[in-house]
Amino acid sequence: MSPRISACSTPPDMLTFVESISLAGDRAKQNDDAFGSRAGYAWVIDGATDLHDEPEMDQASDAAWVATKLNARLYDRFHDPRGMFEQDLRRTVANVAKQAYLDWNHKRTVESLRWKLPIASTLIVTDNQGHGLQGLELGDCRVFALDAAGDTLVTGGPDDAADQESALAAKQTDADKPLLRRTETIDMLRRMRAELNQPGSRWTFCLDSACADHARAFAWELVRPAHILLMTDGFSALVDRYHAYDAAGLVRAAQEKGLHELGRELRAIESADAGATQHPRFKKSDDATALLMRLT
Repeated sequence: MSPRISACSTPPDMLTFVESISLAGDRAKQNDDAFGSRAGYAWVIDGATDLHDEPEMDQASDAAWVATKLNARLYDRFHDPRGMFEQDLRRTVANVAKQAYLDWNHKRTVESLRWKLPIASTLIVTDNQGHGLQGLELGDCRVFALDAAGDTLVTGGPDDAADQESALAAKQTDADKPLLRRTETIDMLRRMRAELNQPGSRWTFCLDSACADHARAFAWELVRPAHILLMTDGFSALVDRYHAYDAAGLVRAAQEKGLHELGRELRAIESADAGATQHPRFKKSDDATALLMRLT
C-alpha cells in the first residue's frame, strides 16, 4: 500500500488517544492482553490462552510473554510521528517474530509441540497522511470506525468467529468440569491451535516471521472527526457474541458512556449467563481490552 499524495491544503490527519480499558477475564490470573498508543499509532494484542499448565517462559503465561514482547517492541518502534506505512509495519512485525523465535528456542531444550507455541492476535492502525486510517491485522482483534458522515467501517478477524466458538462450545460434553478443564475440549483446541500459522491456514502473530507476510492490510477513507475503537475479541463480544450493540452503536456508546461503563455492561451480561447456557463459550469471561482513538 503506497500513501496517496494530495496537493490540497487539508491539514494532515491526527490520531489521538481518548480512553482505554483492559479487564482480566479471570481475576485470579494474569491478563494476556496488551495495548498501546504512541505518536499517531494505536494497537491491541490478544495473547491466546495457553493450552498447557506450566509456562515455558519466565512469565505467568506464555501468552502474556509473547503479547508483552510485541507490545514493548511496538512502543520502541512507534516513536516517530512522520508516518510509517504498510511495508514498514510488516517489517516491524517480522522482526519481533524473529526475535521472539530466537528467545523461545534459547530457553527451550527440546522442540516444542506446535500447539504449545505462543501466539497472539494483533491489530495496528495509524493515520494515512490526510486520507483516513490504515492498518494491519492478524487474528481476531477488531476495529470499528464511525466518522462525521455517520459511516461505519469494520474489520478484523472472521465476522463469524464468535458464532464458530459458540457452536464448538455447545458440542462439548463432560459437563461436571469447566470447559477448559475437559479432556475432550482441550484435545480439540490443541488440534486447532496446531493447524494455525501454516500455508493455507489462518495466521496470527507467532514465532514465524512469515506471519508478517500474511497480515491483512486495510485503508479507510474517513470524514473527520472520526472515532476509532480497537478491541480484543473479549470486548468486541458486546457486538459479535452478545449482540448488545451493533458496530456503530458500540462506538457511540464508547464516546457517550465511556469504556469503563461498557466494561461493566459486558461483565454483567456474562455474570447473568455464568453457566454459558444462553451464550455458549469456553470461558465465562475473556480478557477484554479496548482502545478509543479520535481522528481529527
